[in-house]
Amino acid sequence: MKKPWIGIPTRYQEKSEYVGQIRHYLDVVLWAGGLPLLIPSTGDRPVVREYVQRVQGILLPGSPTDIDPAHYGATPHPKLGRLYPERDATDFAILDLIEQTELPVLGICFGVQSINVHRGGSLVQDIPSLIPDHETHDEDDGKPPARHVVHISQGSLIARLAGRSEVEVNSYHHQSVQNPGRNLRPVAFAPDGIIEAVEDATGRFIIGVQWHPERGWKDDPFSQALFTSFIDEARLRYNESSLA
Repeated sequence: MKKPWIGIPTRYQEKSEYVGQIRHYLDVVLWAGGLPLLIPSTGDRPVVREYVQRVQGILLPGSPTDIDPAHYGATPHPKLGRLYPERDATDFAILDLIEQTELPVLGICFGVQSINVHRGGSLVQDIPSLIPDHETHDEDDGKPPARHVVHISQGSLIARLAGRSEVEVNSYHHQSVQNPGRNLRPVAFAPDGIIEAVEDATGRFIIGVQWHPERGWKDDPFSQALFTSFIDEARLRYNESSLA
């Protein structure tokens, strides 16, 4: 059985001029039966199109940057993080190109935020500043990663994959989905009300999670189920295109 290609935007580090991606994403895609294909975060739409035409699924990974609030009509908050316009442009170009396709999409952390903004939604720009009585969603450098419970909506794909209505997840973010975008249904929530996951309301395999299932997946059946279901959907697209 052929392995599907999974497109993953890269990240860029200015100081080292290094372009690549965190190994966790590549390892879990390979484990689940996919072949990761790194898409340069250039924002060059013709280049992005060439990559998208070659893949059967899209994984939008996390990023150490924030999405420019101009994309959702908001004024920058004083606690807004560093911006990387090329990553914003690359994610949005990918999502434009697959809007009318059946390619599955899995968005993680920054990736779920990209999906939401692309569909006209908005973001909480800084949880600690804007959400009273908030959970700890990110820790300072040097401290163990934050963890908290997530409540999952009954009947959602996330709930089916988790096999239960409550899970504990890791947490590395200071922003989150505020107003859901078009055809996005919030399906998981932190105890403070922060939206932790969304799904496409039309039935397409488009899932966005605010936590990082690529970290610790070897010991977490829920994370494994999330990635295997994603790769299975991509493989289905691959097989259908081969028969066409």
